Amino acid sequence: MNEQLDLLDTDYADILASSIYPALELQLLRLGIDPAGARTTSNFLALVRQKPETSEQGATLTEAWFVACEYKPPVEDLCLLAEFLWENQGSVEVD
Repeated sequence: MNEQLDLLDTDYADILASSIYPALELQLLRLGIDPAGARTTSNFLALVRQKPETSEQGATLTEAWFVACEYKPPVEDLCLLAEFLWENQGSVEVD
């Protein structure tokens, strides 16, 4: 089912070119989330799905966390998240 999103071609092209997770951003728009919220949410979820391997990736995740949650987690919290989420990835079952 192909739903109309009422997007300009330039807006759609921007999503495809600039969004970290364009499929999720488009789905959020279909659900009625405003464009800014859809971009913030999709970018945050895309970044949190993978463990940052460099300090730059960690800084990008921290900034996205702040934008999405209005809370900047301390490094210690991100380390706990890494231990809980990314290092135990294989033991988590998804239904």
